Amino acid sequence: MCSDISHYTIQQNDKYGRYLVASRDLDAGELIFCDTPFAVGPKPDTPPLCLGCYVPVDNTLCSRCGWPICSVECESSSQHVAECAVFATAKVRFQPVDDWTTCAPQLDCITPLRVLLAKEKDPHRWQYELEPMETHTEARQKKQTWSADQVNVVNFLVDHCKLGNKFDKELVQKVCGILEVNSVEVPSHGGFSIRAIYPRLAITAHSCVPNIVHTVLSNDYRVQVRAAIPIKSGENLYLCYTYALSPTLVRREFLVESKFFYCDCHRCADPTELNTHLSTLKCSKCDDGVILPTNPLENEAMWMCSDKNCGFKTSSAAIRKMLAVVQAETEQLDALEPGPAAIEQREATIKKYKSVFHPRHSILLSLKHSLAQLYGRVEEYNIDELPDVLLERKVEICRLVLKTLDVITPGETRMRGMMLYELHAPLMFLARNEYGAGLITSDQLKEKLQEPIKCLADSARILQREDPHSPEGITGQIAQQSMEQLIASLESL
Repeated sequence: MCSDISHYTIQQNDKYGRYLVASRDLDAGELIFCDTPFAVGPKPDTPPLCLGCYVPVDNTLCSRCGWPICSVECESSSQHVAECAVFATAKVRFQPVDDWTTCAPQLDCITPLRVLLAKEKDPHRWQYELEPMETHTEARQKKQTWSADQVNVVNFLVDHCKLGNKFDKELVQKVCGILEVNSVEVPSHGGFSIRAIYPRLAITAHSCVPNIVHTVLSNDYRVQVRAAIPIKSGENLYLCYTYALSPTLVRREFLVESKFFYCDCHRCADPTELNTHLSTLKCSKCDDGVILPTNPLENEAMWMCSDKNCGFKTSSAAIRKMLAVVQAETEQLDALEPGPAAIEQREATIKKYKSVFHPRHSILLSLKHSLAQLYGRVEEYNIDELPDVLLERKVEICRLVLKTLDVITPGETRMRGMMLYELHAPLMFLARNEYGAGLITSDQLKEKLQEPIKCLADSARILQREDPHSPEGITGQIAQQSMEQLIASLESL
């Protein structure tokens, strides 16, 4: 069941525009509202995807309109029928491409067209839900994407697709702005990320320490919004618009580039990021100091050693350049197939930069987050083959990530649920290894297994709220089964 408006009110001010406020006390995990997308479709710069289910296609086109479609079923899907009629009537076909794995700007028009067709079908919903949305037109006009949208979307739809009798160019550009500023990335049936515009989700305010979470259901792309932590009546509902594990410099630049505002939340304003040190560097000039921004809300502020006797300074431009170089290096690791090299090269990279970054710096923590998921799951590092030293390494990493999540994404979040699931296995194997070696009694074993049982219980509770077909939802079901089996095995001891 989806909750109604009694859980929140819509308010407005100069800082957030429209935003949502809890109208009563909410419990962690409580469903606040569901939202149906006004439109769903490809993101800009995606490769050719089926316009029905979003799987990659290669020269497979709709028999009626000649645009990418993977099957007869998708050709007749509700996603595609209306736009199919537009393209077929205008006799505008998708132009074949040489490489079907590279981005196809031709698809940039699809989601804006779907918004326009939905506006035509439901003008009342458009008027009250989408038309008031912020578009940041003046700021967007200064970006390269404005001229690209003008050619690939506005002129294409109005002139080539002959829609000028229904939609003027100013309206089409407004729709491009609504999508750029307010849409969210969602997983698709085909595995590729796409975008959707949710009227209520779009007006939740941003914070780099959010208090709500959202789940997209794969069958109809509805979104469920829940409280991540207990929320008091009168408190704002905050969603995080950016990747939570990014450092402040990266988060704030992403937000100004994509959402046209500089975040000044309490996490961004704190040089230590609430003592998580996700942005902190080690000082190479002294033993005791760390390098922090003198004013994290000022992009060009100097960075300085915390040891007053050292006095080392560097520019934010130098920090930004260094981060970009190391980030490019770590992104190459993401391209590795899961296997021994994926673990060993990440560990080598952490060792390489341990004298540069704080142990909890975003870049190192992201590598450790990946390692937490790889240890126990790849060839030569299967969980039942790991020596105690590597089981302890996995425990250490999981606890470090969880400690950071407690601060920056507190409460019942997907990332927390997945990390709790990763933590249970090494804890369980370490306890069993101790028992098998005769180091602890059966009663002590039972006591030690209470923590993995709690990890599984919390993981199952959080992740079973996810879409049952998603990786997180499937993990939630496995966590529930594993917990029941572990409890049963304890009873037989």
